[in-house]
Amino acid sequence: MFLTTVNLAKAKSKTVLVQMMSAAGTGYFFNTKRNRLTEKMVMRKHDPIVGKHVLFFEKRKIRSI
Repeated sequence: MFLTTVNLAKAKSKTVLVQMMSAAGTGYFFNTKRNRLTEKMVMRKHDPIVGKHVLFFEKRKIRSI
């Protein structure tokens, strides 16, 4: 009887943790989850440093969840 090693492929996660950076240039950011197969995220949310709603752009991927 022969024993062989079998390499099983890891399952890819469906979600990704990303960093959202304020477009106002204040340096304020937050982390959120998004679907792995969708395009880069853009959302409008409150920036507490400026004190009003601004656009937040996806800056970088942090890790897969």
